[in-house]
Parts: sequence; C-alpha cells; structure tokens
Amino acid sequence: EYLNTKESIAAYLSFAAQSGNAEHFKAAIKTATRAEKMAKLAENAGITREGAYKSLKPGTKTQLQTAMSILDALGMAVQIVPKESLADHNSYVLAT
Repeated sequence: EYLNTKESIAAYLSFAAQSGNAEHFKAAIKTATRAEKMAKLAENAGITREGAYKSLKPGTKTQLQTAMSILDALGMAVQIVPKESLADHNSYVLAT
C-alpha cells in the first residue's frame, strides 16, 4: 500500500540495495513487482510471467540482465555511488 508511486518504489529499492544482501534486494524487487501487475511487467521486461517469478524466488541465482530488465520494466534505473556517499542516500526512507 505504500509502494504507490515511482518515488516510493525507488526509495524502497534503493534502501534494499544498500543492504548489500542480494537476497534482500531480490525480495524487494519482488515486492515492488507486486505493486505493478506481474504479467504486464514481465511482458515489458521481455520474459514470461513464470520466468519473472522464478528469477525472484529466494535462493535462485538471478541473472543480472533479468534483474535489470525487471527494474527497467518498473521504470527504475540503477545508479552507482561511492560507499562514502551512502549517508547522503540514506534519506530514501518511506513515509508512513
């Protein structure tokens, strides 16, 4: 219910990515995809709905290209920043 704007999805995914834990980030992507329609999202990503679910399943080795395609279909872009500047990016907190 809180992931109802592109900005809130971006903040949520940014916070998850900062954890450095691939499983945590993959779970966040899966949660974000639920805010959108998975079938449409998978189509936009160029993969099947089943393939999208499988790639986001805990314990799977998701291909980087698949993750990037799903993020692109969500309307998200990846930005790489130096770790030292993460303090500036910790402002990505969802309002409750």
